Amino acid sequence: MAGPGGNKRIMTEVSRLQALASNNDPAGLKFLLDKSPMDTPGSNIILGRILPRSAIYNQAAFQIELKLPNEYPFKAPEIRFITPIYHPNVNEEGKICLEKLNSPEGFKPVTPLTDIVKDVVDRIDNPDVDHALNADIAAEYINNRSTFDRKATELVKKHGLPRT
Repeated sequence: MAGPGGNKRIMTEVSRLQALASNNDPAGLKFLLDKSPMDTPGSNIILGRILPRSAIYNQAAFQIELKLPNEYPFKAPEIRFITPIYHPNVNEEGKICLEKLNSPEGFKPVTPLTDIVKDVVDRIDNPDVDHALNADIAAEYINNRSTFDRKATELVKKHGLPRT
């Protein structure tokens, strides 16, 4: 990882993510850590489950992968969904479009991973069809919401993970 302080920074970030599991504020961010670099030395992968609050997506948890580049924290992590999700801002490979990760002004070395996870949950709860990664799903979300809701619900029921 990035320099001599890289591992300490990752340990701090993992601890912050772990603390989100016990967040009992119903409006607060909750994240269930499944695997971290502390579990597998030499790994740069964090796996965990987000718990969206919006209708449809609040019926399950969705596992995401945060892949920390060797240059972390000077380079943004890559985020992808492991759990399939039907959403305009997530493509078939599970990649999600987030301004914080995709713009030079968005990600800074001091940006906590908890902020990135919060942005992922916010994007799932509040789709941004202007920055859709899947134009067909975005068009369906805008023009045929009942079909979108049905397809999203089917995928949540089929692939969603436990929220505990």
